Amino acid sequence: MNPKIFTLFEWCDSIVIWFASFHALPFVLLNQLFNKEIYIIAGGYDVANCPDIKYGSMRFGYRRTIGLWILRHAKQILAVSKSNREEIIQNCKVQAVKVKLIYNAIDLDNPKNKINKTNQVLSVGEINEETLLRKGLDRFISVAETFPNIQFIHIGKWTDKHGRPSNNIINELKINAPDNVKFLGFVSNQNLKNSFQKSKIYLQLSRHEAFGVSVLEAMKYGCIPIVTNSFALPEVVGDNGFIVKNKFECISAINAVMNNMNFKANNINPLFDIAKRKAAFERLLVN
Repeated sequence: MNPKIFTLFEWCDSIVIWFASFHALPFVLLNQLFNKEIYIIAGGYDVANCPDIKYGSMRFGYRRTIGLWILRHAKQILAVSKSNREEIIQNCKVQAVKVKLIYNAIDLDNPKNKINKTNQVLSVGEINEETLLRKGLDRFISVAETFPNIQFIHIGKWTDKHGRPSNNIINELKINAPDNVKFLGFVSNQNLKNSFQKSKIYLQLSRHEAFGVSVLEAMKYGCIPIVTNSFALPEVVGDNGFIVKNKFECISAINAVMNNMNFKANNINPLFDIAKRKAAFERLLVN
């Protein structure tokens, strides 16, 4: 344990920790001596229970035990979406009064230097054995096969399940992917922005999302979102784009967008703006 942690405890009034996982243990244990206010921001994996895709700390075992213990010692648990809040309450048996919703957010200022859209479908996210099913990469490839004349692009680093660089899963995906799919890997922020600006559709066919920041970023840059009816994705998309239940509905949605069937600009929930999130944390910690 880093001895600097003791110094940090001395001067702080509150402790804010992302995720109820192993890294939180030293702080929660030491706080038995210092008695500071601990706030846990719940993410996806730490409160999820999705046995069908073998995802989530709350399925069973020592991860569940440790996660529940950490959550019990928090003054308040912060959810990043309504869906995430329900997972915390249901999967972790936390009283609703202890869970506060503060949405994940980005800067929603209107982007400058807008670029004309092309018939391009974009998806963004890390590629590894855990995200293969959770992010719906198998579905992404399956849908792309139906549209051989449309360019499908995936952006996101290639790793193993521990976040270390790895080509194992990306090599499998490339073998199975049709020629109209490009995997660009990790790119600069500017190249990512350009891809958002050029793409007509943002496709996120996840089986679980606690929020979906990349969907929100894509909507900011004028992409029409097509997402699965899974966890927080419908909440993020709202009345924009398409929420699909199966491959047939996804194909129909892509055809509709590519045929320019009267789509309005995205009307993004203003609570997803970073200024709103900042203000919510200020109110929480000051009070």
